[in-house]
Amino acid sequence: MFQFIKFFQGYLYVYLSGYSPERFLNLCGRKNIVLWDLRREQDGYRFYISRRAFALIGPLLDRTGTQVHVIRQNGVPYLMKKYKKHASFFIGIFCACFLLFFMSRFIWKIEIEGNSYYSTQTILDYLNENGIGYASLKSGINCKELQNMLRKEFSDMTWVSAKTEGTVLYLVIQERMKGNAAETENDAETATSLIAKNSGTIASITVRRGTPLVSAGDTVEEGDTLVSGVREILNDSGEVSARNYVSCDADVLIHTTLSYADEFSEKYETYFLTEKKKIRYAVCFDAWRAVPFTEPEEENYIKMENICSAQFGTDFYLPFVIIKTEYLEYEIQTGTYTKEEAEALAQEHLNLYCENLAENGVQILSNSVIIEHSGKNILVQGDLEALVSQDSYEEISQSEMEEGTDPDGIDTADDGHSD
Repeated sequence: MFQFIKFFQGYLYVYLSGYSPERFLNLCGRKNIVLWDLRREQDGYRFYISRRAFALIGPLLDRTGTQVHVIRQNGVPYLMKKYKKHASFFIGIFCACFLLFFMSRFIWKIEIEGNSYYSTQTILDYLNENGIGYASLKSGINCKELQNMLRKEFSDMTWVSAKTEGTVLYLVIQERMKGNAAETENDAETATSLIAKNSGTIASITVRRGTPLVSAGDTVEEGDTLVSGVREILNDSGEVSARNYVSCDADVLIHTTLSYADEFSEKYETYFLTEKKKIRYAVCFDAWRAVPFTEPEEENYIKMENICSAQFGTDFYLPFVIIKTEYLEYEIQTGTYTKEEAEALAQEHLNLYCENLAENGVQILSNSVIIEHSGKNILVQGDLEALVSQDSYEEISQSEMEEGTDPDGIDTADDGHSD
């Protein structure tokens, strides 16, 4: 605090020399003139003295035959004197402070957390429709009303917290959990059968719900029904008395052969960056973008943008962002794959293809792939021996379920009665 007062009032750093500097210091003590950071020099003393006290030491210097030389002037009074001819500088500072104060009354950023079912853009669009968004007055936003509005508009929002800090509107949302019970109920209402999506031999079958129509070792064709969603109920005579329809649940693996083909050019292009680089800056206000420079006319450039938010601290955002765009020049060189390089690239493509199949429940057992040159291209083709998990379900229509059943639920189909 004392340092601030000294700077506001102004002080000097001086050098005292002459006939009797010690007597001068004694007189200053008697007059209650404060000197600080006093240091002994070879022919005198150096010390700090306030601007007001400096105006009082003239008679004391005359009485003691000493002289004082000003080394440095510090503080607001001397700064004002120094920059007296630069009034526009202080006016600019004042205008900048006023502008910051003015912009602090608006919302320049909205942050939303916790939403998954409702997208951020959906929520922002709703807020904009109700006059809440970019450049909205903070005083016009009632956080409690906003919370109620969001819960009313979006039925799956169970809890909403809204608050404004700085120039940011923070929304924290909790949504209703989508339970498995609803999904199970929906599955129960839809009767389905498991259909083969590949031709081959049944490697294994495990049925949890439904009626299996095939067993391990059977040969099936694409489109055959593997597990039926029809569950027949037999009477004491072994005849079908009724049918229940369920959503079947089963794990079926089919041993099959998959065709594989890949083709790429024997020539390749290599891109490498040169040392040439151009930088452009732009200022973006919401949807309006100001670009002070034109983009380079050259075509072979990689464009890289770095967006920097204009902000003070964590909560005070300004209504614009600064975009730094770098244009990196590159050159292209062409080459031809050697036999070894072509085989390595073909194997890399095959491995990637097998990895993608594995992510979809396909186990690759072996492959017989041939690499050959076809004109200016390299052709890779062959077969993959695999175990494929079947996950293709077909819905049983309502008409099929009603066919052959009377209003009392008794089966009337031909295969359900004896002659």
